[in-house]
Amino acid sequence: MISNTRGNLSLKSLGHQYMYYQSKIIVGIFSYLQDRTNKQIEDLFSYAVDLFNALGSWIYGGASPKIVYPVLQLFVKKANLTNNKSFSDLLEYINWLGNSLFKILKDNELIESYYYESFTLRQSNNVTTGLLFMWRIGCLNEILREKVEEDDIKILLQVQVAHANLFDAFGKWIYHQEEIFNITQSLEQLENLVGDNINPTYEDLLEETSKTCDNVSKFLQRF
Repeated sequence: MISNTRGNLSLKSLGHQYMYYQSKIIVGIFSYLQDRTNKQIEDLFSYAVDLFNALGSWIYGGASPKIVYPVLQLFVKKANLTNNKSFSDLLEYINWLGNSLFKILKDNELIESYYYESFTLRQSNNVTTGLLFMWRIGCLNEILREKVEEDDIKILLQVQVAHANLFDAFGKWIYHQEEIFNITQSLEQLENLVGDNINPTYEDLLEETSKTCDNVSKFLQRF
């Protein structure tokens, strides 16, 4: 985990980083629900998506950063109403994200409990699928970041950057309504890197990236 003032990142860069963290949380909640039926956690998933959309509308769509706090507050509140011990690890991560993002917003005087602004994403089946890819790519990017910090492997850093570019391409399409061909260009960059000779230590992680690339490629064939 990072401090609230990591390096000299701008406010928007920090908000962008929190989209990766929130992607990891969304994927974690989704994975949790694969083996369980829990209405409380199912509802929490919707609140998690709302926070991601608030961040995306700010980072990519031009919405005010004040859009984030009311959604963040509700998401963390709902998360802490869960009473399932098997959810405790993910809850700890949610509370870390909530506390650190709250501090960033507070330090920048961006807290208005009743602030309201519509999300900037378009409503369509394709956009919903695009969000699924963003969450997966964002989660993988965060795992890659942790590996890069641990092992300092150049090729992993290159793959992480390519993940970030693909994530951004989806974000600009979904929240800012840019052209979808930007996704194709970023996908090709990532596919070329994944095809390189990778240390077997990271085979499983890169295999997940390769599968994601294949699925994105199939998705782009719709257009």
